[in-house]
Amino acid sequence: MALWGTAVVAGTGLLGALGLTAGLLPAYEPPAIGPATMAGSWVDHRGGSLVFTPDGGVTASGVGEHDPDDDPSGPSRQCTGSGTWSYEPGRDVWTQEVRIHVQGCSWPAWSVGGTDRKPGIHQHVGHPDSGKLYALWKAADGS
Repeated sequence: MALWGTAVVAGTGLLGALGLTAGLLPAYEPPAIGPATMAGSWVDHRGGSLVFTPDGGVTASGVGEHDPDDDPSGPSRQCTGSGTWSYEPGRDVWTQEVRIHVQGCSWPAWSVGGTDRKPGIHQHVGHPDSGKLYALWKAADGS
């Protein structure tokens, strides 16, 4: 039975690799955003929000949900306040970052993810290898 499972996993991996190599399956790549994309409201799954203004201002409302017993380098718990933001394009779409400075809130740089249609920013929660992310998504126009 274990041999059968191993064969299925190996076969799936091989088909995926062939699909990527042949161009049948596009490789994921985060969207290339910029300062113009950042302007507006970004929301989390619980109603927390960041509102970015084109002139570099930001207002946080209930952003963050990390347990203080977790890694202290994770997002601040329920941060609210005003401050500034900046976009750093990085070397490529994988290294672009958004830096947000709000007094009393301690955040590392936010990474970019999502898609062109639904861009997002996120941070790792807890240990970076945990796979847990705290994400905010660009709200639809008019939100």
